[in-house]
Amino acid sequence: MMERACAAIIQRGVKVLVSQRLSDQTFPLKWELPGGHIERKESKESCLKREIKEELGVRIIALRPYCTRRCRIGKRTLLIYYYLCRIGSGRLRKLEVRNFRWIEPSQHKAYDFVSPDRSVLQKLSDAASS
Repeated sequence: MMERACAAIIQRGVKVLVSQRLSDQTFPLKWELPGGHIERKESKESCLKREIKEELGVRIIALRPYCTRRCRIGKRTLLIYYYLCRIGSGRLRKLEVRNFRWIEPSQHKAYDFVSPDRSVLQKLSDAASS
């Protein structure tokens, strides 16, 4: 069975918000585009809004789908839906993340990102430079 997740590409000017996973999570201390697993009977947009509120304390506005990535994690297959977003309200806080930063997509190589997010940041970087 395929698991489904959503990730937010939260933009502020030319920068995107990235977060660092906690040390007791899967892929400890890796950087990622924030998001999480879609719960049963939950829409992609609802998942994004819930996860970002839980992890970072802000309300986001999901603007539009950006891309989808499929990846293998051990024996599991994960389908991740990426959405372009912006912060609607609230103040960023480290609720369920170790850290967060605003980076330009081209700076992603300086961080240890989870694999599918690395390819999405590269795609954003390529689009910004063309």
